[in-house]
Amino acid sequence: MTQVANFGKALVAEAGAIVSGQDPVTSEEQHQRLVICMSCNFYDNGRCLLCGCNMDAKTGFRSAKCAATPAKW
Repeated sequence: MTQVANFGKALVAEAGAIVSGQDPVTSEEQHQRLVICMSCNFYDNGRCLLCGCNMDAKTGFRSAKCAATPAKW
């Protein structure tokens, strides 16, 4: 249930980012974020063990932050 709640919050935050005029994440930026995730101890088979998110999806959200270290991306 936590994963569903986190995804819902991410969708609301992303809608807010779009409405406020933030540029979407480029494919290169998404790839760079995913590379960071894949080197993390909390990354497991496409998911973050901290937030439970699918990282292929989460790395594409402008409003998303890294659950382990938000300053990473």
